[in-house]
Amino acid sequence: LFRGPNVAPCVVCALLSMCIGMYVAFNLDTTFPLLKMGGDGSLFGLSVALHQDLKTDTYLLLVGAPREKAEPNVPANRTGGVYSCPITADQSDCSRMKLIDPGENLIEDMWLGVSVASQGRPGGRVLVSLCCH
Repeated sequence: LFRGPNVAPCVVCALLSMCIGMYVAFNLDTTFPLLKMGGDGSLFGLSVALHQDLKTDTYLLLVGAPREKAEPNVPANRTGGVYSCPITADQSDCSRMKLIDPGENLIEDMWLGVSVASQGRPGGRVLVSLCCH
């Protein structure tokens, strides 16, 4: 009944089309979206992690922006950055975390914030990576 070289791709395509509805946008809240804005061209939101701050008893979003412009006192044009964003409806309430010491060796376009992770437990540590190329 089903023979020939074109049958296998058709079967795979049919199976994928039946399953794709289960995987599309499974974690998006369309009723109450949380939107945060970053600088143009900064790739703000490339990496995101949920973190619990025990000092303030709040949850924060840690947001990476690996193409963010350098801070004014840093001798580089683009270093990347990481932002701490409270979970609120305000789109512009994120604050840049101070992770760069201007006295250290800095690399132009070092993609700070390309990967962001929280330790996953209350009061855990935050891991921020960079990619120097």
